Amino acid sequence: MKLTSIALLAALAGPANAAPSARAVIEAKFAAVNRHAIAEIAALYAPDAVITASDFCKPRTGRADVERTYKGIFGFLPDAVADMQEYVVEGDRVAVRYVVRGHVQGREVGIKILNVFTVRDGLIVRDDGVFDNGGRACSP
Repeated sequence: MKLTSIALLAALAGPANAAPSARAVIEAKFAAVNRHAIAEIAALYAPDAVITASDFCKPRTGRADVERTYKGIFGFLPDAVADMQEYVVEGDRVAVRYVVRGHVQGREVGIKILNVFTVRDGLIVRDDGVFDNGGRACSP
């Protein structure tokens, strides 16, 4: 049986009303990313989460912007997979180094990314992503 990210987090949380660890939330997020489960990804973010990235003109806010972001990623890179390299955890903050791999127009690509997340009450409240966007103009 395949568990969704939400079911996995509930299982990891332990006693009733206990929030999962910050790392468990981020691991669940990337499991959902690798399944291209956009609704599950968005559900792991707080309704007022702030998301920044090297290619954003300004911060994005909320679950609708999370969904918009991942629709864009999967539209550009339909076979995208996050290859996790390293997690560094300090309290409610998780830094993750990974490579997004996939194909664009038949050409294999690998984009090195560093994200720093802040997790509170089992939800991502801040997500700051840094990568080389190749000098392209930012997207709104």
